[in-house]
Amino acid sequence: MAKRFLFIGFYFLLTSLSAQHKEVDSVLTVDEFIQWVDQNHPLLKAVGNKLPIAKAELRKVRGAFDPYISGTLASKEFNGEQYFRRPGVQLSSATASPVQLQLDWNSIDGLYTNPQDKLPPEGLFAVGGMINLGKGLLTDVRRTDLALAKAGVELSAAEAELYRNELLTKAVQTYWEWFEADQNVEAYEVAWNAAMEVYVFTISAFEAGDASAMDTLDARALVSTWETDFYSAQSKAVKALYDLSNWLWSAEERPVVLQPYVKPSAELPRQTETILWDKEHPLWTYNDQKEEQLRLKRQLAREYLKPTIAVGGAYLLPGNFEALPSQGDFDANNRLVNAKLGIPLFLREGRGYTQSQSLQLESFQWERSAIENQWDNALSSTTTQLLQLEAAVKASVTNQESVFQLLQAEQKKLVLGDSELIKVNLRTSYFAKAQIQRAKLQAELGQTWAYWMQLSAGY
Repeated sequence: MAKRFLFIGFYFLLTSLSAQHKEVDSVLTVDEFIQWVDQNHPLLKAVGNKLPIAKAELRKVRGAFDPYISGTLASKEFNGEQYFRRPGVQLSSATASPVQLQLDWNSIDGLYTNPQDKLPPEGLFAVGGMINLGKGLLTDVRRTDLALAKAGVELSAAEAELYRNELLTKAVQTYWEWFEADQNVEAYEVAWNAAMEVYVFTISAFEAGDASAMDTLDARALVSTWETDFYSAQSKAVKALYDLSNWLWSAEERPVVLQPYVKPSAELPRQTETILWDKEHPLWTYNDQKEEQLRLKRQLAREYLKPTIAVGGAYLLPGNFEALPSQGDFDANNRLVNAKLGIPLFLREGRGYTQSQSLQLESFQWERSAIENQWDNALSSTTTQLLQLEAAVKASVTNQESVFQLLQAEQKKLVLGDSELIKVNLRTSYFAKAQIQRAKLQAELGQTWAYWMQLSAGY
């Protein structure tokens, strides 16, 4: 009779525990977790600012080509007499070429002025510019900075996408650590409660004379074993819950600690997109733009090997603002001519600068080849791992179901007197271990999926 009570109580316990899994207050799926982290986590928000920052830098660099107006005034008075007064206005503009344009207006009056500085009463316009024929012909600092900033926009977008995928992968892997820890707690709880029921009914059977004192000691030892494992798993689950909560923030930018009644889900989001591993992949884009920036710097460095040769000049025109000069006022016999020539004697700056940039470009190309090959191999191996782990998870689910059926069969045999208490305990152990194994494989599958998503830029 005691054995029959044992089976009924044990079976009722397993049935009630199975029902508990269906009555979970709330479930946080992987997909919901990813969206939560992506929208609210401060690091992800900071990542979202990388592209606007790069665009702002581009706007700043373009400012180097904005027209610039300046004015000067020099005046001297002594004993009530004005020796001279020299106002001047200058408008200059750099272009996306070796040409620089400039417009000047100057005037001078006073009692004591240098004869060569004499100008018409209305002042004088000088319209012209300079062109670099040596250093600065192909590029210069301003034009290189602009090209670097343009490449930096795409580079920052790719870098932000890579970093975003990396952060989400870390977050999702933490989710699956929490999942495994939570499942372990449930497994040990089932085993502990089951062992407790066995112990209670073993005591009843002992008092009725159907069990020995050794049976009660054995049942009690099993209770202690599962109790120890349960509290150890509970401790790990608490840590995993808080580690997961590090990724959770509210829309009001406040940290959130997930409540214990919230449970994880074993389901992975459906991935309908194909693997992205081509020129559109952010790693390719990042490397392309990084290499382009190094090429631009090398091109600028080569300009330092050239002599400084610049020629230019200006047409001189009447400086009357009331009647601006017309095309007929441009006289080839009324002009200024300027020229610059400079030759570094040893070219140490140019040679050192060029060699440094060439070596940096070469080093990056080698590193790029290694990184892209490693990334390609990792993507291939992770894809294969996913297929193997999916098969392993299916096998573990089948194994857990089979072990549960064996446990039920052993219980029925115990009622009929064809089994022993130790066999029931052993089947209970197998059932708990099967659930723990399944949770471990599911967590490994989820973490591998997260890494695959990072490699294929799938988030």
